[in-house]
Amino acid sequence: MNRTPASSQRRRNIADASSGFPDRTRVVLYANLDEGSNPAPVLDRLRAYAEARDWIVPSEAVLFDTGLTSRSRRERPGWFEVSRLLRENHAEGLVAPAIGHIADTPQDQADFRAWLASVAKFANYLDEGDENPMPAAIEVEGAEA
Repeated sequence: MNRTPASSQRRRNIADASSGFPDRTRVVLYANLDEGSNPAPVLDRLRAYAEARDWIVPSEAVLFDTGLTSRSRRERPGWFEVSRLLRENHAEGLVAPAIGHIADTPQDQADFRAWLASVAKFANYLDEGDENPMPAAIEVEGAEA
């Protein structure tokens, strides 16, 4: 079903009014791409993911870098802006294709996760499966529903 902008806005307004929380979650979109890559398809996928969850993507919060992921985050101008937006509470979360776009090594990824927790923000990744799948249901004899 294709939604018109008006029907999408109406849906958001109803959800906002019924939840009692008029402010929706704001997120930053970020990708680190190979030199010469067209960022539009990747950023479009990230935006579609965010919008499907009724998250807000401010115009200044769509950022990307080009180059090797092994390059330090401090050396990436796009990442510098992402971290500023998160630190200064302009966004509550981050959407990226994979954690590998942000941090290269397992240690760097652990450091990134620790930093993210320290600023009380979240990150969602499109191309990674659920690391902690729901446990299988356990049947208990004699238990009533």
